[in-house]
Amino acid sequence: MKKFEEIVALFVQKIKEGEYQPGDRLPTHRDLAYDYGCSIGTASRAYAELERRGICYGRIGQGTFVYGTSRDEAAVGKGAIFPEESWSEGQRGLTDLSKNSYFHKDTESRLKDAAQRLFRRNEPGTYFSYSDSRGRLRDREVAGAWLSTLVEFVEFENIIITQGAQSGLYLAMATLANAGETVVTEALGYPGIRAAAYEQDLRLAPLAMDSEGIIPDAFADICRRGKVKMLVTVPTNHNPTGATQPLSRRRQIIEIARRHGVTIVEDGVYAPLQNWGIPSYRDLAPDISVFLTTMSKVMSPALRLGYMIAPDNLVPRLATKMTTMNWMTSPLILDMANFLLQSGQVAEQGRRLVEICHSREKLAHDILGRWLDRPLSPPHSPLSHIWVRLPEAQSMSGFVSCARRENIVVVAGDSFAVNRSVDVNHVRVCLMAEPREDRLVKALERLATLLSHENSPVMMV
Repeated sequence: MKKFEEIVALFVQKIKEGEYQPGDRLPTHRDLAYDYGCSIGTASRAYAELERRGICYGRIGQGTFVYGTSRDEAAVGKGAIFPEESWSEGQRGLTDLSKNSYFHKDTESRLKDAAQRLFRRNEPGTYFSYSDSRGRLRDREVAGAWLSTLVEFVEFENIIITQGAQSGLYLAMATLANAGETVVTEALGYPGIRAAAYEQDLRLAPLAMDSEGIIPDAFADICRRGKVKMLVTVPTNHNPTGATQPLSRRRQIIEIARRHGVTIVEDGVYAPLQNWGIPSYRDLAPDISVFLTTMSKVMSPALRLGYMIAPDNLVPRLATKMTTMNWMTSPLILDMANFLLQSGQVAEQGRRLVEICHSREKLAHDILGRWLDRPLSPPHSPLSHIWVRLPEAQSMSGFVSCARRENIVVVAGDSFAVNRSVDVNHVRVCLMAEPREDRLVKALERLATLLSHENSPVMMV
């Protein structure tokens, strides 16, 4: 048994025997180290383990106290304490809040049913030849019917079907910008944008943001200072901040883009699960806008399908580049997706996911509201993630490490920064990948306990 474990066992025994009562202050870290002949780091580790088990907790500048008085629930957090076991032992495995994916209990059975129907058709000749790199005509017609529920102006001639939204994003950047040219995007955003720009030797420049997303003046300023080829943006329920650009701001951004010859690429991967009622860039400026979405969120990432809607003049170039990159999207996958779309299962699952997501976002606000800067989203367009502000004295890496030791996985905010100049002290917490709501709630409550410490709650040697 390690030294810190011996100290933990001793204090557990002392508390059980009544030597220390609820509310009693325990020795300081320095005194504990002196009394037991160990380093201050070992003493800190022992207290950290006692705190993880819910046996004690720290008050900044006051000391470490035995949990159990009537005031402790308010001070530490209801439901976050497990007196007989550590959090990780009680949870038996990770609670992964790092992935922005949507769990639905019927997804597996729906995919199996679609695959079985496909193979029962017994039409192997259908898959023995190459097809249009944009997708077959029937694929684009089915896609057009679905996409028309997300954006207003959809013609199947303008649709290109890709192998996921990331493939579509890479395709757009590879086609519409050349090495060394500038692409602008939100200062905080999806890391796949940064990765695609790096691979293509594009200059990626951050745009300042506020609570409503991109600041138009920042966009105008960077356009004046140099040639900008493309704006890549997530205007609705932005990942990770949750910002949604109002209509007036979208119009300003379009006017600036037209003035400087900038193509707008709208990343609408969450669009099937949102309904703010604000027109997309494709609706407002179809001649200069490319819209991307996917079935990865509403159905499954295993369906490697993305849908791109592009202006007439860009479709030939995009289709040619698509041929050189992938040739085509698998018609097997497309037939499965077409069935799921036409049978109404995608729409049905989407409606249920929106309900679940709204409920979970509300729970997150109830538990972590004091560390959130955004209000609760409307029921018809909930956020699947929350952007949690850390206390000033807590570091992102330290907090992420503390959470991981509790078997909770979250993502540090700097993972979303376009470059090192972007100031951020947040973590992103995803709400929809964990199948069990009770595990999600316990994880959020434990995060609230960790956040209640102004300094790093766990010190490790």
